[in-house]
Order: sequence, then structure tokens, then C-alpha cells
Amino acid sequence: MSPAFLPALVFDCDGVLVDSEYLASRVESELTAELGLDLSVDAAHAMFLGKTVDGVLDAIGERTGQRPGSGFVYNWAFATARAFQREMQPIPFIVPALEELRGRGHRMAVASQSSLARVRFCLELAGLDGFFGEHVYVTSMVPRPKPAPDIYLYAAHKLDATPAQCWVIEDSIAGAASALAAGFRTIGYAPGESQQAMRATGVSVIHSMDELLGRITA
Repeated sequence: MSPAFLPALVFDCDGVLVDSEYLASRVESELTAELGLDLSVDAAHAMFLGKTVDGVLDAIGERTGQRPGSGFVYNWAFATARAFQREMQPIPFIVPALEELRGRGHRMAVASQSSLARVRFCLELAGLDGFFGEHVYVTSMVPRPKPAPDIYLYAAHKLDATPAQCWVIEDSIAGAASALAAGFRTIGYAPGESQQAMRATGVSVIHSMDELLGRITA
């Protein structure tokens, strides 16, 4: 099949390409303890998942009565970067999957809620930056953050593809549902307890990245 007729692929970053979410949540749990919040790593993950920086600060402010300032953001950024640099790994099986997809000629992009600097840093640490080149897009580039589909639509446009010509690969239930509603073929990556909730959105669900190639081919 000619690459022009292969579906384009739009990947979320955190939790889909790189194993960053536990690391980020651990840092958030530790730093918010200094603000008087008693959050386990799992609780921090649930509270902050999918939020922008402003969304995280707003959520902390609602719980503590005071929105953290620039000092907290500065410490948060450096503590997260340090944890990433020491422990960042690609999601299991994603590297051979990307290698095969690139070899077939699929157009591929990243569409993330995180900042551009953080996404590029994560991709470089995990050795994945070469798969995407300039096609790394974040929600600061579009009018609305996830779960609105704006970033998926933007990435598809940059890949010269329509939503119907794309697969979106997401681990966020809200994000996957939004992509599906916007006309994208959508794969929900649900390696843990979220499989049932992900299936309820109507998307195609995988629990390991070694299933990705077969699902896209099918």
C-alpha cells in the first residue's frame, strides 16, 4: 500500500509514548504536601490528570484556599525534570511498534496537553524524538485544551489528513471519547483498571502496545 493511503497516526505523549505519569504524580504528591495537601501518588494522579498547568494550580487553590505562585511552579518544573532525567522510560513495546509503523510509511505526530518544552524533553529522554521530527503539537497551539478535539484536528491538518484518515491513540478516557466524536478512528490505551470505562466510550481498546500494530492493520 502506498504511504499516501496509509492512515496517519496521532499519539498522545504522557502515558502513551513515555512512562511519565507516575513520575509526575509522585513529584506532585511530594510538592503539594508542602502546601498542606495529603495526596498519595494515586490521588495526585487522579486529581491532576489531563489538566494544564493553570488547571493544576486552580485545583490546588480550591483545596488549600490559596493558588500557588511562581515559586511553586519553578520548583515543580525542576523537580519534575530531575525525576524524568533519572527515570524516564518509553512505554513497553512502543519502540518496536513505532519502528515498524515508520518503516511502513505512516505519517505520525504527537498531540499533547503538556507544554512543548516538556514534550520534547520527554521524547528526547526516551529516545523517541526521531520518530516525529517537527510533528510535535501541544494544546497551547490551539483555542481549546483537551478534552476538546482541537489538538487532534490541528495535528491531522499538519499531517495533511482528514479525521477519517487518522488513528488517534489516547490513554485519557475523555480525550479518546472526544477524538472519536470528532470523526477520528480511536484507540484507547488502557493498561490498568480503566479498560472497562475506556470500552464504554466506544473506542477500540488495547491493554498493551504490542497490540497496536495488529489493531491499526485490522
